[in-house]
Amino acid sequence: MNWIGFCVSTALILSPLLWFTLTRRSAARLPVSARLSALSLYRYQLRDLDRDCEQGLLGAEERSRAELEIQRRILTADKIKERSFGEQNSQKIRLFVLLLALPGFGFALYLINGHPSLPPQPHHETVTPVPAAMQALFVKLAKQVADMKPEDPDYVRQSVLLGQVDESLNRPDEALRAYRQALAARFIPELAVQIAELQSQRDGHISPESLALYRKALDNAPNDAPWRLAVEARIAAGEHDQTP
Repeated sequence: MNWIGFCVSTALILSPLLWFTLTRRSAARLPVSARLSALSLYRYQLRDLDRDCEQGLLGAEERSRAELEIQRRILTADKIKERSFGEQNSQKIRLFVLLLALPGFGFALYLINGHPSLPPQPHHETVTPVPAAMQALFVKLAKQVADMKPEDPDYVRQSVLLGQVDESLNRPDEALRAYRQALAARFIPELAVQIAELQSQRDGHISPESLALYRKALDNAPNDAPWRLAVEARIAAGEHDQTP
């Protein structure tokens, strides 16, 4: 990510909050408060009393009691504290501070793991740190496999295990070397598919070598192999890519 991309993405993310902040200005010109609403309601009730008395729906005594109660409510409602424009302005200030603080905190969090001026680094190229004790065990395993002969009964299993270790450490070339040693000693359809998949991920496409492995694995696999449909799809994709 570069500086321009960082600024553009930040502006897009904050645009809803900025739009909400700006549209509050027009709403603040005509505030609707609880005090004004209550006073308006009670004034209308006083007018309704006058109308009911003129129509003979209320007696003088009832009107007096109702009028006294409404006036009491008017006095109570008049004590309601309304929000001033200064408080509204302070809210706007807090919103603008939030608009400035959010990208600032986001940028600080981003700087922990990177910088916009740094070149991109794909995830599969990162190296997984390995403790020294585990690294010693891996070196010992690699030496054991190197000292073994393909005729040894445990050669295939140890080679596959070494390939799995290298693959988990994001070392595809070393993993492919170990897998191919095991496959040369004994052809295993599942291992051939695994090699073809790893080669395709490393190369970014299905190479002729990977396509041949897919086909050979499919020819030697049982009919009920759960991965047959997936391999057939990979073969079709590989044939399509290699068609001129």
